[in-house]
Amino acid sequence: MFNSSNKEKNINKIETLVGNGCTVIGSIKGDDLLKVDGYVEGNILCKDDIFLGNTGYCKGDITCQNAFISGKVEGNIYCSGFLTIETHGKVIGDVNIKNLVIKDGGSFEGNCSILNSTKLTPIESLIE
Repeated sequence: MFNSSNKEKNINKIETLVGNGCTVIGSIKGDDLLKVDGYVEGNILCKDDIFLGNTGYCKGDITCQNAFISGKVEGNIYCSGFLTIETHGKVIGDVNIKNLVIKDGGSFEGNCSILNSTKLTPIESLIE
């Protein structure tokens, strides 16, 4: 199970950062851990985990292993693992996930499909 101690250990290995004040127009595709503190208008496709910081905003779909949302997402999310909507996080869109955690103060607007192991599509095939 992916827990907060793994989350803290993983955040120390961030490979790609979209910093606060940075704007990306277009899709982002990658293999390694991604942290977004800026603005992304486009889809994010990542084989690893995604951290969307308090100042992070994504207007597009997200596909990843695990997502930790502290900012705002306007788009659909597909996670083959956990989707955690943190205290100030906001998700507007449909989610297809294996596990969902919404912390007190987090917000979710949309439809949710919980995937069992027979419905899971390997993340690699989704972003190739």
